[in-house]
Amino acid sequence: MSYYIDTNIFVYSALAHPVYGKPCKHIIDDIQNQKIKAYCSFLVATELLGSLAKIDKERAPVALNAFFSLPTKMLQIDEQVLLDAAEITRQSGVRYDSIHAACMRRNSLDTVITEDVTDWSKIKNFQIIRPLEYEKKAKIQR
Repeated sequence: MSYYIDTNIFVYSALAHPVYGKPCKHIIDDIQNQKIKAYCSFLVATELLGSLAKIDKERAPVALNAFFSLPTKMLQIDEQVLLDAAEITRQSGVRYDSIHAACMRRNSLDTVITEDVTDWSKIKNFQIIRPLEYEKKAKIQR
């Protein structure tokens, strides 16, 4: 299966979040071991660096290097993606995740792995897999 991986998966793993850290680490391990086909945009890398740098400026570049070492397909953001994102924003009221959604639409992806259900549930026609549901919904065997 192919999935778009939202930024929070990488952030929770890097910070060893007490609830989501371990499930997010499993997702990243499955990306590394190519059990799933993962897609991200360069916005994910930008958000990862920015959010981690606010918390730990030493950890941020390490996490970014680890992110770029993964076998993810990096999706481009161009003028048309941003125009599509603007329409998604108009319809849903969602801001940055609209750019992720526009990248997904351009690349015929319909499932995002994220814990940000507040915003993603406002965007139509996408399936959401949360980190705590991942192994069951993605049918991953451990």
